[in-house]
Amino acid sequence: MAEWNLIIEETPLSATANMARDEFLFNLCHQEKIGFFRLYSWEIPTFSFGASQKISRAINLDFVEKGMYAFVRRITGGKTVLHNHEITYAVISSEDIFFKDNDLYQSYSLISKVLVDAFNSLDIPAYLSDGSPSHLSRSNNPCFSFPTPNELEIHGKKIVGSAQKRDKKALLQHGSIPLSMDYELYASGTNSRPGILKRSMTTLSEVSKVRAKDLQESLVKSFSRFIDQEMENFKFSASQLKEIVKIEEKYDSEHWNFMR
Repeated sequence: MAEWNLIIEETPLSATANMARDEFLFNLCHQEKIGFFRLYSWEIPTFSFGASQKISRAINLDFVEKGMYAFVRRITGGKTVLHNHEITYAVISSEDIFFKDNDLYQSYSLISKVLVDAFNSLDIPAYLSDGSPSHLSRSNNPCFSFPTPNELEIHGKKIVGSAQKRDKKALLQHGSIPLSMDYELYASGTNSRPGILKRSMTTLSEVSKVRAKDLQESLVKSFSRFIDQEMENFKFSASQLKEIVKIEEKYDSEHWNFMR
């Protein structure tokens, strides 16, 4: 297996499948020095929330269930995200370039700079945010209602929301890059207000005529430039997919999603 591997999911996947695949790769990185750059999407609108959040505060469960939308607790931190029409990226690695001598803050910043480079390469003026008042990070406000330090902004509005999990051997950082946003749906599912979200965030379609495929290609090129090597295309084996199905059971369980 190559040092760095590229996974582009051509078919939108369920919430449980996406989270299980990220966790499987995170576990794989504990077995050897290896890295993955994964790009994916979601088959239905999904509200994901952080590992330490209480579900009752993270989402409007009655609204989400009545609308037959999906919801899932991530193993990463952060606040609630509506995954709908978007590109989701994941960096999963035990390779030194993001891990050795870099703490969570430093590695988060490095990955964000890769994302900035991808946007800037398409003449989209993204930059790193200085962050927001600390009380917002302690609130139950949804992810895109405020930027944290070193997240991406365009014209003062958040364009990428990311979260990370790491231990002594590996890291997993994944994030949402909205192509468009149903602000009413996001607000209703998170006990927020559409106006707040419209003032605080933006989407690719609102700032550029660049196609999603162009941004995806730019993300891959930017990441390859940063690690200074071409990535090898990776496909899950049949045995690996069986392991992933077992992990999916966790993300589909009440014990996991309602644990806090």
